[in-house]
Amino acid sequence: MTAPVHARRTRLEPPPASRPVGAPRTPTPGRRVELRSVPMPPPERPTKVSQREAEVLRLIARGLSNAEIAGELFISLPTVKSHVASLLAKLGARDRVQLVVAAYETGFVVPGHARGAARNAARPVA
Repeated sequence: MTAPVHARRTRLEPPPASRPVGAPRTPTPGRRVELRSVPMPPPERPTKVSQREAEVLRLIARGLSNAEIAGELFISLPTVKSHVASLLAKLGARDRVQLVVAAYETGFVVPGHARGAARNAARPVA
C-alpha cells in the first residue's frame, strides 16, 4: 500500500493566488453594490459639567483667553486652567477648538446670543 502523495511547499514559497497580491478585487458581473451612508448619532449635550465649567465654556466659545476669562469671572488663572482641563477631559476634546465646536454643535452655545448679551449687560441703562 502506498500513501497518497501531497504537494509540499516550503515556507518561502508563496501560496498559490488566484489574483496578484495587491490587485483590486473585481466585482462579480451583474452584481450591484449598494453604498449607504450611516447617520451619525446626535452629539451629546454637555450636561455633566459644573455650573462654573459651563460659564468657562461659554466664555471660551466667545473667544476669550484664559486671562480674560479669569478677569471676567474674578477667579485666578490656575483655576481657569483647571476648569479648561476638566472640560477637555469630560467632553473628550483634544483642544479648545474642539470645545467650541462641541458647544455650538450641541446647542449649548447659540451663535450671536452670548456676545450680544454680554455687550448689553456691560452698558449702563440711561
